[in-house]
Amino acid sequence: MAPLTAITTLSPSRLARLILCPAYIAAPFDEENRLKFQGLHAIAVLRVIARHIRQGFRLQSLEKRGNGFRVDLEFLGADGRLRVSEVKSARELSEVHRIQAALYCQDGNYDEVVLSNRAMDVLLPREYIEEVRRQAEATKQLLKNNPEQAAISFRPNACVCRICANYSCPFLPEKMDQGRSPPGK
Repeated sequence: MAPLTAITTLSPSRLARLILCPAYIAAPFDEENRLKFQGLHAIAVLRVIARHIRQGFRLQSLEKRGNGFRVDLEFLGADGRLRVSEVKSARELSEVHRIQAALYCQDGNYDEVVLSNRAMDVLLPREYIEEVRRQAEATKQLLKNNPEQAAISFRPNACVCRICANYSCPFLPEKMDQGRSPPGK
């Protein structure tokens, strides 16, 4: 694994996966799947906006750019609270999704952080966000101070393994049986 040089600018999406498995390497995402994902995400975003408006929120921003990432939605509540919503197209919200949503609150600029999909919004407790922040800092330190150790710190996780391309992982043979092969083979 190539050392991660821009540790401080890891996107919440990538950092969430690295928290679960420091040896994670993103698998390639082909254009056909990217377009499908973007379509499903757009539908989910529209449903989340409609649901929040019905609850009395006002849309503040859509895909607001951050430091190497985008915040999906920002809403302003009638009481003045600022809510950020991380929208997922998935039917089931997983732990990696919760971690990613919590990472958007790193700067403390939001009163509330919710993880949303087409059907629901899950409000993340402040304690959970703080714990994720601690895990993120520990993960960044490991990646910065000991990238060789991080590259072999395999932690099998159902959320991460299915989209990982770290072909030195001892848990990868299960993927090979499913028709996935390492690069160049």
